[in-house]
Amino acid sequence: MTGGVDLVRRPELISLTGRQKEQVRDRAHRDRKTCTGCGSGEFVVGDALYLGYLFRSEPLDAYMIALTCANSSCPDPYNGITLHGPEFLPSP
Repeated sequence: MTGGVDLVRRPELISLTGRQKEQVRDRAHRDRKTCTGCGSGEFVVGDALYLGYLFRSEPLDAYMIALTCANSSCPDPYNGITLHGPEFLPSP
């Protein structure tokens, strides 16, 4: 419970391991991704959402990974990055 509100984890979200989060963070740095709210380049990596079946314009191996700006005073801290599965998921 957060702030009096029960939070339910969405079943379609994929939790990432520490290694996977580091790979996403490295990719965001390589791409020079910055926060749209404050311009910071430091992010906390969250969960992934598989996009391949949701949007026809996305490749079948596309995922959206949540990025939250690490700047606590950021006015708009929620961001994301789209990656292909092999860029951060282990091979089966």
